[in-house]
Amino acid sequence: MSSKHRASKAEHIRRVLATEGDAVAANTQGFNQGRYDSVADLEDYESLKEEARAIKEDAIERLPDLVGDLREAVEANGGTLYVAEDAEDANDYVRKVVDDVDGERVVKSKSMTTEELELNDALGADGVDVVETDLGEWVLQVADEAPSHIVAPAIHKSRESIAALFNERFDPERELVSAEDLTRFARETLGEQIADADVGVTGANFVTADSGTMALVTSEGNARKTVTATDTHVAVAGVEKVIPSVEDLRPFVELIGRSGTGQDITSYLSLLTPPVGSPTLDFQADEVGSPGDREFHLVLVDNGRMAMREDDDLRETLYCIRCSACSNSCANFQQVGGHAFGGETYSGGIATGWEAGVEGLDTAREFNDLCTGCSRCVNACPVGIDIPWINTVVRDRANRSERGGDLDWLVEGLTPDEEPAGL
Repeated sequence: MSSKHRASKAEHIRRVLATEGDAVAANTQGFNQGRYDSVADLEDYESLKEEARAIKEDAIERLPDLVGDLREAVEANGGTLYVAEDAEDANDYVRKVVDDVDGERVVKSKSMTTEELELNDALGADGVDVVETDLGEWVLQVADEAPSHIVAPAIHKSRESIAALFNERFDPERELVSAEDLTRFARETLGEQIADADVGVTGANFVTADSGTMALVTSEGNARKTVTATDTHVAVAGVEKVIPSVEDLRPFVELIGRSGTGQDITSYLSLLTPPVGSPTLDFQADEVGSPGDREFHLVLVDNGRMAMREDDDLRETLYCIRCSACSNSCANFQQVGGHAFGGETYSGGIATGWEAGVEGLDTAREFNDLCTGCSRCVNACPVGIDIPWINTVVRDRANRSERGGDLDWLVEGLTPDEEPAGL
């Protein structure tokens, strides 16, 4: 890294510290304390973590077979499963689905995978109006900013800054000040846009191969609205989200809310086996249609994941359930957030593995050195991923790649062992 690059990086971190640091610190430390308090109520916390990890290990080991089982289940339910090779492939498929139904507006529930794909931009290029329905994601869409946290994308923003943004952008009849004002305004505005949407896009925290059931964890119930208010539902998820059965959801339901935000259970846990059985709704014509008119597409995204599965050092990354415990427990992340400690999409300690796998070493090396290897995240992780080891491996690969594999040693003949002891 050149001295000019280092100076630019340092200036960026200083700017983030000054403008976002206070909000990030307060919120992440609050989440982390909530995790301490919540998991203390579990008598079998460690055994739940071991069970969750074992399920993910087994699922990744058998992933091709599970995808085959899932395809049969989705098709038996009346839906379609598509496995996308990369971001362009996934976006092209979703664009075609939207085009086939003459979709003019797409409403979305929060999805890190669609952030990875840059799906909003792809649909926007077709003239489609894409609206985020998750409050944090919508705030960032209005502000034209990227998420800074896996679970709480607008964690770097204070209530005052959001109020100033809404008042400037929307010029409401009455100035918005309180959290209640902001929430009511968002609910009314988004409600109108959801009712007028043609296609709903969601992510999926887990997808069960036995029945095609999707588990979605949200704070506002926006996933349910996105699915039931539209006739066409597209779910986009990384292929690693597939687990064997509905029964396997149990430890994850216990752990994901506690690990991420310190809640004993997330506000809304939705189990959907699409196409959902509720009737279709035409709000403008005030008509109710048949549940049989619903259309469902599940897009499973590879985009480097199957290569990670074959990589002995990056494979563990695929066990990640995107809870953000690694970020919340990290002293460095608590100060700067994901706009410094993060890559193109993912943030925090686990981001190094994800960004190396889906974007490449060049992206991962930009923030990887913010991990000090303290290992606090390992105990916080609900599936026990050795995140510092992954970061060390990626850092080593990046350094060797940057130097072309040839290193100049300070003392001639003094070089490290080919197989360092103790590693």
